Amino acid sequence: MAPLSVLPGRIRFEASCLIANGGGCDLLERNILALQGVSEITSSPRTGRVLVRFDEGIVSRSEIEARLEQALRAVRELKDAAPEHSTSRRSSTARGESSQGIGHFVMEMALHAFLPAPLDLLLPAATALRR
Repeated sequence: MAPLSVLPGRIRFEASCLIANGGGCDLLERNILALQGVSEITSSPRTGRVLVRFDEGIVSRSEIEARLEQALRAVRELKDAAPEHSTSRRSSTARGESSQGIGHFVMEMALHAFLPAPLDLLLPAATALRR
């Protein structure tokens, strides 16, 4: 993996296995921060980018790249080992959201049925206040 940008004491990488993988980002950050000379690391599960700040007098760029490759292998293995957990979480969340949507629909229908016509115009404001 080649770095996206290299400046003195600063390297930026991109890894697709980190996209939508907050746990993988945490694992990577802990692993790289354990390396002596690394002062800061930030990773984004939104973009998959990793920024490492380090002291060039203590650790070399090649050492960081080797450690990063090792950490990314661990992240990929973890992601490959547990894909079913993310699917089940998504489906349970989707069920909760759909039942919540049904509840809002039923409430709006009840308000339409019981409110007199002039007050019926206030319905969108009433439902917005509930949310």
